[in-house]
Amino acid sequence: AFGREFARYYVHAAMIGLDGEKMSKSKGNLVFVSKLLSDGVDPMVIRWALLSGHYQDDRQWSGQLLLKAENEVNQIRVALAQSEVTDPTQMINDIVSDISNNLDTPNALKRLLNWSLKSNSDGNVNQSGAVSRAIDALLGLAL
Repeated sequence: AFGREFARYYVHAAMIGLDGEKMSKSKGNLVFVSKLLSDGVDPMVIRWALLSGHYQDDRQWSGQLLLKAENEVNQIRVALAQSEVTDPTQMINDIVSDISNNLDTPNALKRLLNWSLKSNSDGNVNQSGAVSRAIDALLGLAL
């Protein structure tokens, strides 16, 4: 119709529920990002919480999910603040593979968390900047 391909990939996300029910306008149980932001929730924590579930799987939104995401984001930030971290090359390559494998963001986040735990005890290279740039480019997480 426009003389060029519109999109190469289409993603249809599964439902996100709240309190065991589908979120919907008619039920009045929507959780708005704007409200979360006005309540002081870090935008990267919201993104992490959403990425922690696979886009094809139905999942539940909750305060617990947000708290877990906040703790995990803080864990990554602690690792990134160190002058020396565990070599991230393999982890970054694995995250690229996860993203290429049907947008497997939950596994990508697990790899990042495992890397941060290793970095907290066994850092030996000055590459936290490379990790920060990679997770921003690959996952949209500006940590």
